Amino acid sequence: MRPYIIISSTMTIDGKIAAKDSFSELSCRYDKIRQHMLRAQVDAVMIGARTARVDNPRLTLKYYTGKNPIRVIVTNSGDLDPGLKIFNIPPSTVVYTRNLSDSLKELTKKGVYVRTFSTLCDAMADLYKTFSVRTVMVEGGGKLNWSLMKEGCVDEVRVTVSPRVFGSGTSIFDGDGFPGSMSPTLKLHSAYRCQCGEEIVLIYKK
Repeated sequence: MRPYIIISSTMTIDGKIAAKDSFSELSCRYDKIRQHMLRAQVDAVMIGARTARVDNPRLTLKYYTGKNPIRVIVTNSGDLDPGLKIFNIPPSTVVYTRNLSDSLKELTKKGVYVRTFSTLCDAMADLYKTFSVRTVMVEGGGKLNWSLMKEGCVDEVRVTVSPRVFGSGTSIFDGDGFPGSMSPTLKLHSAYRCQCGEEIVLIYKK
């Protein structure tokens, strides 16, 4: 058993979630409210290590009132700064790593749960079993989104299309790619214009 996994992202017209200089401020006020409303509805919110390093997010509720989900970071190297905000404010944080670095050993002293994993689907199953997580909101970045999709453990994708074009940068699914005939196909569940009038919200389900 594993949780229901939702990838939630805001991207440019050309499918980028960050520009070549790491700029990623794409969401309007209504989009931020939607994101935080979803955070309040799930049991856990997940990011990759690069997002943690570059954005240094808190991953707590700001634009909506509710209960903060636990935070989850996935890292291959284990190279995470114990000074990051996510490790120094509540609620609980879980790190899934393939390498038990000295910095991660330091994090355990802060009450961070450090777990090893082989595949992301296995890590999701561990979240389900060990932390009673039934729903996960994935907030990228692109490599984490790609890896989850590649392993086949994504149930839903929620995308807001921003009226920008970056031309290069980080794609919403940033990996080596599927052969066209083998690419996964999701079903469109809903599509609507954002209240700001400039963005489109798309929801796809498996």
